[in-house]
Amino acid sequence: MLFSKHALLVPFLARASLAFPTSNSSAPGKHDANSFDYVVVGSGPGGGPLAVNLAEAGYAVLLLEAGQNHTDKTSQQILAFFGEAQFDEEQGWFFYVKHFSNQTQAAKDSKMVWLKPDGEYWVGNDPPGGSTQLGLWYPRAGTFGGCDTHNGGVTVYPSEFDWDNIANITTDASWGHDQMRRYFEKLERNLVVAPRAPGHGFSGYQPIGVGGKENFEKDPQIVAVAQGSAAAFGFTERSKSNNWDVILKKDSNGIVEDRDFHNDAYQISFKKDERGRRYSAANRVSDAIAKRLPLTVRFDSLVTKVVVDEDLKATGVEYLEGTQLYKADPRVQKAAKSNTGVPRSVTATREIIVAGGTFNTPQILMLSGIGPAEELNKFNIPVVVDLPGVGKNLQDHYEVPVIQEFPNNFTLFDGCDLVDGVSPCYEEWKKGTGPYTTLGFTQVALFTSSVAPRGERDLILYGSPDAIRGHLPPYTNFTRFKTGSNKFTFTISESHSRNRAGAITLTSADPREMPDINFEYFANGGDEDIQGLADGVAFARKIFDSALERNATTGEYYPGRDISSQESVREYVKDEAYGHHPTGTASIGGDEDPLAVLDSSFRVRGVKGLRVVDASIFPVVPGTFPLIAVFMVSEKASDVILQDAKRLDM
Repeated sequence: MLFSKHALLVPFLARASLAFPTSNSSAPGKHDANSFDYVVVGSGPGGGPLAVNLAEAGYAVLLLEAGQNHTDKTSQQILAFFGEAQFDEEQGWFFYVKHFSNQTQAAKDSKMVWLKPDGEYWVGNDPPGGSTQLGLWYPRAGTFGGCDTHNGGVTVYPSEFDWDNIANITTDASWGHDQMRRYFEKLERNLVVAPRAPGHGFSGYQPIGVGGKENFEKDPQIVAVAQGSAAAFGFTERSKSNNWDVILKKDSNGIVEDRDFHNDAYQISFKKDERGRRYSAANRVSDAIAKRLPLTVRFDSLVTKVVVDEDLKATGVEYLEGTQLYKADPRVQKAAKSNTGVPRSVTATREIIVAGGTFNTPQILMLSGIGPAEELNKFNIPVVVDLPGVGKNLQDHYEVPVIQEFPNNFTLFDGCDLVDGVSPCYEEWKKGTGPYTTLGFTQVALFTSSVAPRGERDLILYGSPDAIRGHLPPYTNFTRFKTGSNKFTFTISESHSRNRAGAITLTSADPREMPDINFEYFANGGDEDIQGLADGVAFARKIFDSALERNATTGEYYPGRDISSQESVREYVKDEAYGHHPTGTASIGGDEDPLAVLDSSFRVRGVKGLRVVDASIFPVVPGTFPLIAVFMVSEKASDVILQDAKRLDM
């Protein structure tokens, strides 16, 4: 949780927020209650916009969502509360993942979660005797809008490589970076840069802005860190300024020469509207419902299987209707049992699109008999298509923090605490001003390590006035760095990790069970990945040292300057790295690639009428934050599907 000092605000603010319907359905289209043109599984950044686009084209679309609609919660609407949203048991799915198969190495992570003999959780390296190693807590969203409702909404445009690589391995030029840029321009409504700035859009559905200089300039310590970033990059004149817009560049996403090779410090761009509120995939769908498009949304619908006929054509899906069905639901974990649900089914006359996300899409495919035959046979699942790549190629962005201590508390959220039922910051937020219109994060630094692939920048350092060690579950013994109020964290994240060894495998044929999730950290290219992150640690320290010269900081809090040799820093990286951007488990690939799950048109190989559109489609994890890349993929998939539909209708 990032902004724990606001925890008491959430119940009050939730009551004060606007009410949204708990279920949505559109005006009836040309379909009955159990037959639609298209069925989309999952309402996140891949499935939500896609479902809207298909409905806007006049097709009857059913959008199935396993969770419920919680867009009325202020923990979703205020981006600075995204940590609260991740902790919310009504919204979240709590996975426990493996970083290493070797449990001895895994136990070196101070964030390791254990289950004690008394059934309680323990976090750390020294669990009580008899405790069982669960894994690293990995929050996902089990709610309308998917992880777009509980993330930070950070939007950093992908590198040219991310698109050109797909174009090259599939020989499909439509994936080239110049072609993909137009999807970003189509969906974006930029609120910051000058009109007609190259590479940006200004009339799309997705508003993108920055935190606002007036919120940051009032804190000299935040300004000093930004000045330190400029100085570390060698921008001496910018480092002397007190003007936020001079110290940090505003636009990290536009078209500039050699963009992917340019190191610089930027204000952080994120998905917020003109009022400073989150605009998520759920909002996109809700807007479509309000327009009475032929779009139906069904909540509490856990998809268990894609139905494939004898001609290998996907014809429908089966799902369970009910609440608290999936065992990633923390309420189910506490009760040690899930509800059974009511079996339902629905048919699609045209296509089915699975957009369940990197963890759940491969699980759905395997439960449907589409995946590695050896894996399916373990659980007596009839093999429909032997597709070895399903669940393989699990990737993430490795991340490690450097936390600095400052002489004074940061003042960004001063006066925000709830007093006598009133929060001044909330009152400002309702007017579209104040610190709640920021993300809480203040800046990003894009940097090239000594081992950067292709020589392009491969690290992003994102900074926040808080102590952020990684993802820690809400109910643990762990004491979180006091409150972090006088701490500042740079989280170093690697854009294109080299590891392809991670995998998601079934643990049961029961769709309510969670799969086994093992990232197999540093199994491929580990030496280079560890060195790249070690370079990032050194650069974060360079920034803080520059701030120290301005008498703004008192010293490093974590991991501590006693960890300074190359060997000790590399060990720190290996033991403590984490991530929160899983991708790749149903990846696009060329015809000759035995692990390719999809072709360049998102079609599942070997099955007609079935596609995948979410973060699982990427052959290489896109840098540096994959969110906007998934929205772009959703727009491209919409074009591809609609073009195919027109050809069939001719």
